[in-house]
Amino acid sequence: MSKNVWQRDESWVGTEVEDSIVMLNLETGKYVSLNSTASAVWQLLEEPRTQEEIELALRSRFAVDEASCRESLAKLLPQMHELSLARPG
Repeated sequence: MSKNVWQRDESWVGTEVEDSIVMLNLETGKYVSLNSTASAVWQLLEEPRTQEEIELALRSRFAVDEASCRESLAKLLPQMHELSLARPG
C-alpha cells in the first residue's frame, strides 16, 4: 500500500446537498458533485492522511470489507487527483 500522504487542493469550496457535496474550483470555475464515498474522503482530507488511514476511517464508517474498500479507494484517489481535488504529497 502507498505511504503517500494525500491532501486537498484548497482552491475548491463546496456545500453538502443531501448525501453528496457539490464542489466549485475558485481558480478554474470547474465544478463537480461528489457521491457519498468521495464526500467522505473529501471530509477526511481536512487533514492530510495516508491511503491506509483513509481506508481505516471509511471501513469504520461504512459496512464494507477490507478488499472492496482498498480497491475502491485505489480507483477513487487517482480520480480525485486527475480532477485536481486532492494530491499525494
